[in-house]
Amino acid sequence: MTNVLIVDDEKHVREAIRYFVPWDQYGVTGIYEASNGREAMELVQQHRPAVVFTDMRMPLVDGASLLEWLHSHAPYTKTVVVSGYQDFDYVKPAIVYGGTDYLLKPVSGKQVAEAAERAFELWNKEKNEREQAFRQKIQLNVLRPLYWDKALSDLVTGRKAYAELASAMEEELGLPSGTAVCRMAIVSLQSAGGRLLRKLHDDVQLTAFAVANICNEILSRDRSGFAFRYWHDGADVALLLWSREPALGLLEEINRSMEAAYRMGLEIGLSAEQPFPDGIRLAFHQAGLALDERNLLGAPAGVQEFREAALPTENAAETEALQPLAERFGLALLTGDPERVGRALAEFCERLTGLPLLTGSVFSRWQEKIMDEIRRWLREWAGDGDARELKLPGYSDEAGNFSLVLWQRRLMELLTELCAEFRLSRTSDSRIVLEIRDYLDRNFERELTLQHIAERFYLSRENVSRKFKQVTGENLSDYLTRLRIDKAKSLIRHTDIRLSQVAERVGYEDEKYFSRVFKKATGLTPREYRKLGGTDGTE
Repeated sequence: MTNVLIVDDEKHVREAIRYFVPWDQYGVTGIYEASNGREAMELVQQHRPAVVFTDMRMPLVDGASLLEWLHSHAPYTKTVVVSGYQDFDYVKPAIVYGGTDYLLKPVSGKQVAEAAERAFELWNKEKNEREQAFRQKIQLNVLRPLYWDKALSDLVTGRKAYAELASAMEEELGLPSGTAVCRMAIVSLQSAGGRLLRKLHDDVQLTAFAVANICNEILSRDRSGFAFRYWHDGADVALLLWSREPALGLLEEINRSMEAAYRMGLEIGLSAEQPFPDGIRLAFHQAGLALDERNLLGAPAGVQEFREAALPTENAAETEALQPLAERFGLALLTGDPERVGRALAEFCERLTGLPLLTGSVFSRWQEKIMDEIRRWLREWAGDGDARELKLPGYSDEAGNFSLVLWQRRLMELLTELCAEFRLSRTSDSRIVLEIRDYLDRNFERELTLQHIAERFYLSRENVSRKFKQVTGENLSDYLTRLRIDKAKSLIRHTDIRLSQVAERVGYEDEKYFSRVFKKATGLTPREYRKLGGTDGTE
């Protein structure tokens, strides 16, 4: 939309300008008139004209004052002066404030049309330049953070020399010239058992971007450092801190912002102070160690500072005693008896709880050993063809703190399910029932009737019901309902899709019926469950 304003206290002059210019040729959609400068100012603010034709001698506000005002309040607007005076006092404002033409009355149609053409050509040229500059600025704003992610990641690893980045870091990141010391921090995206990742649909890049943005909102306030997504192995988000302001306070403030935005804090490792720039690599290493060596049994999620005295953290005598317990757990698995497995796991966890120090790195190693025992057991009775992927259970509570009790409970839930499957594989009717159950697990979103299942597995409806109940101890319909409700709870908890879509994805065409079934199973309607953040009395 292109607008034009004609300002003159003589109506016939305004009409002549209207008549002489082929407005359609320039895409003009609005032509406005004013009889003095004051009216013109109001119309300019309302309609933002591309070109203003103005007289110089007018009542209330004259042309010179209008040109000066336009220069400040509508700097992109082009002006054409149409005046009956050639006195320099009238010509000067047009020159000073960027008028494109000064026409003397009486004007000819040719003069007005040519002046309009020049004004519109200049307007369009500058408009295109502004738009191109704007597009370049947007592209730069998108690419610049990626540049710093890569550049600072390479600086940490030594792939890029500080001398190559020094001037840009001072100009763009606010690094003070002559900075002599620094600290580094590493933020774990697996904090709170990976809850933040799940909340952002397991998108690592998006999660890292969100965390880095929150960090930089605080760090940019006093230009005390810069957070970036780390491009190599060893970290998710790293912070380079150079301010003399206490680093611990800055990181604690970042965690408070995370809690306000996402209702969870983060686990952050902080290095000791190191010389800048030569000590950056060591600082990064120390930040990683601080994160790995946090005592899970004593400290809540938060900032862990690197301390030389804390290394080495693993007490060999204490942790060596865990090895026979892990082996005993493996033997219990071979029986397929959930009670024996539960006792062995409880004994192992009790010994872990009794350790004076349990770091994240130590716990991860023992957790992996437990999972290795489970995988070996699965291979023995299910064969190498079993391609299932077993995920390590989370060990953080809702506040993001380490909870061995919660980890034990989640692992036992997995083992109970596997033991039941183990027993199924060793009974006479179990194989067909196991196939039926696997079929339900893969097709729960479809309309599944007892008749459909009976026909698929070449059994009578009565046989399907009886065998399923005998082998699993549960009615087939109850199993299918529980499976669907569990899947629905996961969708409600981890996605924002509409409840009608949730119902469809778990096999219910009627949303109202789905809501009744869901409430019977959980005590809450799907809407209430989502409002409470995905918790109910059954969990």
